[in-house]
Amino acid sequence: MPALLRGEAADGSADLIGAKWITGFPANPASGLPTYHALVLLNDPLTGEPLAVMDAATITAQRTAAISGTAIRHFLPGGTGRGGRPARVAVLGAGAQARSHIPIIGHLLPGATLRLTDIDAARALALVGEASIAKGVASAGAVSSVREAVESADLVISVVSFGPDRQALDPSWLGPETLFIAVDYDMQAPAELAREALFVVDDRDQFLATRSGPTFAGYPDPDATLGELFRGDARPRAAGSGSGGGRVLVAHLGVGLADVVFASTILARAEQLGLGRILPR
Repeated sequence: MPALLRGEAADGSADLIGAKWITGFPANPASGLPTYHALVLLNDPLTGEPLAVMDAATITAQRTAAISGTAIRHFLPGGTGRGGRPARVAVLGAGAQARSHIPIIGHLLPGATLRLTDIDAARALALVGEASIAKGVASAGAVSSVREAVESADLVISVVSFGPDRQALDPSWLGPETLFIAVDYDMQAPAELAREALFVVDDRDQFLATRSGPTFAGYPDPDATLGELFRGDARPRAAGSGSGGGRVLVAHLGVGLADVVFASTILARAEQLGLGRILPR
């Protein structure tokens, strides 16, 4: 996942350039291994020399949750649910991505109540224990089904593992103004939801390239990207305009730019603190 972010310096010295290398093996958890293994490589923007290589597992989890946070802040700007009451949040899945989203929820939606579900009940209960003491989270509980989790939720965050069963959720379970953030492509969010909601992605070209075969089958073209919404450039269709105007589906597939931005900040902080290991040239 290569990325280049232009900086303000005319000579390119303030640019950020790098890439994330990531592999995904869904059967790994059965062997006690993470599903994903990843590295981030940063390069000098003027010479291309490698500057740093980092384990990207934590970076991936944190930058993904941060992107979800930008959507939450945009579509739930008051930090509350319908009628101004504390937000009700459903989290589908209880793995690393779910864990990284908990602090974001607590920060942006103080007083939120959480319902979590996972195919592994013990894993869901363990995350409930962490979420219950997270800053900003009023309460958290585990439920046995996706339907029980999402009914009456203001916000649904879907972070389940990839598998053969896609588009598993019934849109009738959702409220009329639910914000649905799908980090797991279309594992839960069905094409029917994408067609009737305001459908937003992080990168239009990447989504269109990914929409092939069983992945995103039946999905329409996106109404807008997150960047277009934040800049005020989007012209959403009347069926769902967000912020009280109907359901919203945000599917962010992940872009290398976010990894490079996070990694460059980490590198600057590490250099400031004298952390890390210098490798011989």
